[in-house]
Amino acid sequence: MSKSDLADNDYLIHTMHKDFERILAEETKILTSYPTETRKAITMVLTESVRTQRLYFVVRSVLMSLISALIYFIAVLYLGEIDAFQAAFLGVFVFIAALVSSRIFDKQIVRASKRIIRFLTKHEKLNMFVLRKL
Repeated sequence: MSKSDLADNDYLIHTMHKDFERILAEETKILTSYPTETRKAITMVLTESVRTQRLYFVVRSVLMSLISALIYFIAVLYLGEIDAFQAAFLGVFVFIAALVSSRIFDKQIVRASKRIIRFLTKHEKLNMFVLRKL
């Protein structure tokens, strides 16, 4: 599937298109002064922005889950065996610790996310897989 196929099936992009058309319709002056080519270009830019935001969210979520898994693994390694109550308590602790660590290392996480997104934009098939499946 190409980018246009993904855009055709994406609810968020459809909503963005409808909002864009509604705003242009409300502003009668803008609607008549914007040629079709300009409207298509603006729509493409907004579509790419939605796609990039979604990709950033997925990448950041994966990084956060890796941080959580690492904290959980270290805690279980330290404790040895854990029962269901300890696992539930540890899950809450790990979630809070991951949130705190994401705030502490925000610059590094954003930098890593940008690198991953740049990599994914160079590899179209992988990018489409991440956007569709994750």
